[in-house]
Amino acid sequence: MKKIILFALLAIPALAQQRNSAQLGEDLKKLRVLGSVLHVAAHPDDESTHMLTWFAQQQHWETNYFACTRGDGGQNLIGDEQGVPLGLIRTQELLAARRIDGANQYFSRAFDFGFSKSTDEALGFWDKNLILSDLVWVIRKTRPDIIFTRFPPDARAGHGHHSASAALAIEAFKAAADPKMFPEQLKQGVDVWQAKRLLWNTFRFPGSPGNSTISDSQFKVDIGDYLPFLGQSTGELAAFSRSQHKSQGFGFAVDRGRSTEYFATLGGEAPKEFLWDGVDATWNRVNPSIDALITPIIGAYNPSKPYESISALIGLKKSIKALPSSPWTLKKIAEIDAWVVQAAGIYLGATTTQGIIATGEKLNIKTEFIVRAPISVENVSVSFAGQDTTFAGKLQPYKKYPLQRSINASAAITQPYWIQQAKSTGHFNVSDQQKIGQARVDPAYVASAKFTISGEEFKVERPVQELIVDPVKGEILQPITISPRTVFTLSSNVVLLPKGSKATKTIQIAITAMAALKPGSIDVKSGGTSLALIPLKEGMKAGEKREWPISFTETSLKEGKLSSNLQLHISSGNENWVDSLEIQTIEYAHIPTQRYFSTVNLSLLHIDFVKKGNRLGYIKGAGDKVPEGLKQMGYEVDFLTEKDLTAGNLKKYDVVMTGVRAYNTNDYWANAYTEIMKYIENGGNYVVQYNTASFLGPMKSSMSPYPLQVTRNRITKEEAKPNFLLPNHALLNSPNKITEKDFEEWIQERSIYTAETPDTHFEFPLGFSDPNESENKGNIAVTKYGKGQFIYTGLVFFREIPAGVPGAYRLLANLLAKPN
Repeated sequence: MKKIILFALLAIPALAQQRNSAQLGEDLKKLRVLGSVLHVAAHPDDESTHMLTWFAQQQHWETNYFACTRGDGGQNLIGDEQGVPLGLIRTQELLAARRIDGANQYFSRAFDFGFSKSTDEALGFWDKNLILSDLVWVIRKTRPDIIFTRFPPDARAGHGHHSASAALAIEAFKAAADPKMFPEQLKQGVDVWQAKRLLWNTFRFPGSPGNSTISDSQFKVDIGDYLPFLGQSTGELAAFSRSQHKSQGFGFAVDRGRSTEYFATLGGEAPKEFLWDGVDATWNRVNPSIDALITPIIGAYNPSKPYESISALIGLKKSIKALPSSPWTLKKIAEIDAWVVQAAGIYLGATTTQGIIATGEKLNIKTEFIVRAPISVENVSVSFAGQDTTFAGKLQPYKKYPLQRSINASAAITQPYWIQQAKSTGHFNVSDQQKIGQARVDPAYVASAKFTISGEEFKVERPVQELIVDPVKGEILQPITISPRTVFTLSSNVVLLPKGSKATKTIQIAITAMAALKPGSIDVKSGGTSLALIPLKEGMKAGEKREWPISFTETSLKEGKLSSNLQLHISSGNENWVDSLEIQTIEYAHIPTQRYFSTVNLSLLHIDFVKKGNRLGYIKGAGDKVPEGLKQMGYEVDFLTEKDLTAGNLKKYDVVMTGVRAYNTNDYWANAYTEIMKYIENGGNYVVQYNTASFLGPMKSSMSPYPLQVTRNRITKEEAKPNFLLPNHALLNSPNKITEKDFEEWIQERSIYTAETPDTHFEFPLGFSDPNESENKGNIAVTKYGKGQFIYTGLVFFREIPAGVPGAYRLLANLLAKPN
């Protein structure tokens, strides 16, 4: 089982769901507001948390954020996750942010493929019409009066995904109101909807004084008021919300004063006095008599005894139910139901001590229902997995009503809904229209309780969670996972066997029995070929993990790259079945544990490959999987810490290499600089992978013997043609002759954060260009220094090496080769 670990204790405290009485009083005021706003941007971290907080917490509007992507294509400051697992982390970070600022979260099916330089490129990759339909669906579902974007639809957005999000919003603003656009949606419980106006919330990003799109002629809104019921200002909440984006290093300083937000109109009538000009966000849009019922409830509210208002809220609910059903009546009834449950202090818990349960195995559940207020709650029915238990009559306040159950786990394997089907190149495939836009992962099991208060029925639902009692942190609740009966991993998903080496390499397959296996056998297959037949003479216990070797000989392989997904053909007693998945576990202290399943891929590289040197020192940065590839290349890899960075210690290494963003994440560089320069000067080879250069990720120290600037330039086209600017340079010829063929099969970009300098000590052997742009030669910057060599590279080896790209291995070997 794979563990992706940052902290020693991998869990978060149980999140308090209960609203305090001051917040409940504010929630009563929200019942009077019938306004909805939708914010549209491209990624996690793009959102204007100031405006989301202001709308949700101060104005009491239903506030929603639509992110085109889950941030799957970005870089990770806190670990080595890329792609789907990084999207899972950022999804949870966004949900944590929304819990603070009070907004709701939505996504499209678009896959974040890294930096894009144009709107057309982004929309073409994503499938514009598909993502437009997702945004139209969310507009029709949430029915916003105001839509506002974070970015403009042009180059000022600074990123093709950014400008694409605005372009989509402009089209969706009209398309959502057109019954001819995506008419199939109108059969799924939504109707056409025309928002009043579409605005662009212009920006002045901190640390970028020249990157401002605000002007005095734009519509202005002063925000940042102090909210006594929370004891914080909207600016403070916004900073706490934004600081949840930890995988991107977006911790923000708190803004406790007022600030001004600026808006330009992109569609509809421009605002003159208020952002909601022309929008009646009161009960007048449904029935004005309802507001007159709410006002006395607010006036009579007693914060020390919130439950005393329940009877009045039930009367209000009945009055709203008597009206013709509409989206707003349904929303307000749901708000009333939630308020009553909170005011009554009703608790429903559903827990288990099991975190992972194999299909068909027993799942032991403990539920607990408590009414923590002196009110009459009757006829409680608790449901779980099709089983109902009723506590007839009136429940005694403050008494615990526990219930123990044991079932055989029959739910589907727990998998985020957006990766249940195979992903297309630029987007996820989701066939259930009702899932479109949904942020969260569906829980494996849900417990629900129905009950009546004053004759009115209410319902509470809670996911079944694993209960952990940690001796330091106390009670911790985590999601549970339904798994296959076996899962497995490989010690390396890439096996490199150079042509002519006659070498044999062995990797380990680790199989974990999630349920007990009877005596039998496991046939490990690649396609129709058996790689290993493993006897199970004594079977395996549930939870037991065993490893077996699988060997590959160079002379038995076809030339090139052979990739396949492996399967376990299992014979256990009288049963036979096939399992083919690896369980991936993502554990960080700031988010709930995330698990998902992926196929187990093996890439065999039978290629021309030569390396020089044997011992390599690796300085970890933000996290990457390059070291696994270095070991396949034949290097003995030592991980170096600050104390190891002395010239005397480094001289034993043929090459020293830094992980991605090492100069952004480590603080000791100023002390180590002189020693590293001595290492180079004495004949060492020092290779630095990419670092960022911005106010969000400043360089901690100089890294080069001569002046070198890390830029924000990049080559986004992974198929960009290489230009061998110095064709005879050693980095392109020794020990491997690099040709255009070595740049085939690259994934997601060529390079990022490339270097530039006027200093003549540096050489730039390789150039690329994106469409309609001048050539960028900062992908590799190399200079001799004393007897040694310094290299900075923005080439995305951290993506290509784990993906098993043959040419990336050959080129990297040249960069790592000790100069003659």
